[in-house]
Amino acid sequence: MPDTTLAAGLIVSANALVDASGRRKPAQASLRRAVSSAYYAAFHQLARSCADALVGTSRQRRPNRAWVEVYRGIEHGAARAACDGAGNVGFPAGVKTFADAFRQLQIAREAADYDPMIRLGKVEVQGFIALAEDGIAALGAVSRTDRIAFATWVLITTRGARHARNRVRAGNTRAVGA
Repeated sequence: MPDTTLAAGLIVSANALVDASGRRKPAQASLRRAVSSAYYAAFHQLARSCADALVGTSRQRRPNRAWVEVYRGIEHGAARAACDGAGNVGFPAGVKTFADAFRQLQIAREAADYDPMIRLGKVEVQGFIALAEDGIAALGAVSRTDRIAFATWVLITTRGARHARNRVRAGNTRAVGA
């Protein structure tokens, strides 16, 4: 059974790392880990949203193997590319808010995890945590239809799908057989 509270738990962990022992100036390792946890909260919420949208939310009515396959089918780079392009199509504001937050959080996480020269501040990290919370809430507020469309956008990255997306962006669509 999937953990439906994983994203929220990661947000709680991120906040705990920032507020560890009530220190005014948390350790850099704690701040870096908090940024990473904020990103992974958004990542796991995206994975859950895609699996729920495409396979279903009712454990009794969905094939659990398919749900897990969709959940695990999210790749960090492909998700980032999809979020980069989400602002260029007709997604509602909630999807665009999530996509922008995801993009920013992934950049911040990569810096926190791999840049030995970066110095993070407590307020800055609290901003990344709030960004994750806001993005997650925004994605949760969009309609099921829009979550299905976004899940498809994120997961299906074949050459044919890219071609179809380019046609839609260019306004070059027509009915089948027309």
